[in-house]
Amino acid sequence: MKKFLVVCAAATLCCSLVRAQEAEDTGRGAGLSIIPRLDVGTLYNIETESFGVSFGNTSLYTLFEGNFSEKWGFSLCNHWAQADGWAANLPEAFGPATADLYHLNVPFLQNNANNFIDWAYVTFSPGPFTFTLGKQPQLMGGFEFDDYDFDVNPFLASAFWNSYTCYQWGLTAAWTMLSETSTLSLQVTTNAWNDGVSFAIGWDGTYGPYSMKWSVLETTVYETPEFLVSLGNRLEFGSFTFSADYFNRCGDPLYLESYKNKVYEPAGFGHTVVASATYDFDGKWDIGVKGVWNGYDKTAPYGRSAANSLPRLPYRYDAEAGQPVQVDEAEFADICQTFSAGLWGSWYPLRDSQALRVQLAAGLAEINPSQHYSCPFATLGVTWNWEIKLW
Repeated sequence: MKKFLVVCAAATLCCSLVRAQEAEDTGRGAGLSIIPRLDVGTLYNIETESFGVSFGNTSLYTLFEGNFSEKWGFSLCNHWAQADGWAANLPEAFGPATADLYHLNVPFLQNNANNFIDWAYVTFSPGPFTFTLGKQPQLMGGFEFDDYDFDVNPFLASAFWNSYTCYQWGLTAAWTMLSETSTLSLQVTTNAWNDGVSFAIGWDGTYGPYSMKWSVLETTVYETPEFLVSLGNRLEFGSFTFSADYFNRCGDPLYLESYKNKVYEPAGFGHTVVASATYDFDGKWDIGVKGVWNGYDKTAPYGRSAANSLPRLPYRYDAEAGQPVQVDEAEFADICQTFSAGLWGSWYPLRDSQALRVQLAAGLAEINPSQHYSCPFATLGVTWNWEIKLW
């Protein structure tokens, strides 16, 4: 799914998989990583009072990136197959991602959400500037999006991480200041709803033990302006890392009337808070705890309007009925707050390498936001990052 790359730093963008290359004056080098991940576990559905099988983040990725020269780089991530981490006892829970590379709507180059290419871009870095062109993550802040998708357990990720399509076609221009502690980025991309373009501004900084990823993204949802404010904050003290992300989704009040003829899930506007703490045992073990709170704005005009002969009351999607159904205020109040939390651990069994990782996680996950409840889960998995140097 999501991976928030720091598109403003060419060294970070282009060299993560070619760090083993010889130091050459030309700066050329490239590597290919093949990354299978297998997760299996159990999930207890409190509504049906039954256990089911969870496939977590079982997936297959490839990552191809490197440098053409000292100033030119590239990165290509393919998402070949994925298990449905929220599914239980479904035979179709694992399958190939839709190969829909050419589903583009010129002139805006909108992309299908199921495109099997997560990102594909080139970078040009003259001096303190970096330009990134192609399919890339939107500037949306937050350290939750800082990990590669194949490193994330979806049960311990926010509903925002699990639902937002952050990979879009566009251009990013970044300026890293002389102190190399701060970077200002400007970006224009297509948007997740194939409804025009998005504009974003971001500020990344590292100041001693404190790091930040702050941004504002303006997009369009069914011809209505919407804003996403992201404030990512992190503190590092030795082997301890503490992160706190805040996301706010809000619509322009001048245009809210245009929502009245639409049907919306309750996740349209609101707040998300993600907090985590991690401890690293000399690169061989990682343990952490993470909590996610999602709050939705009850005052937003969710549901159908009187134009459809229905009152403007909240709606949720009913799987059995196959359509949105009206809910009363008490039920809507429950929908407006969801919570997930859990513990996780990783072990790297290979000597002097983190290519092989065994991971364990357990906690409470919000498996279906429209049902407004969390379920206990536990998963055990393994990820292999097989790196091949090409040149």
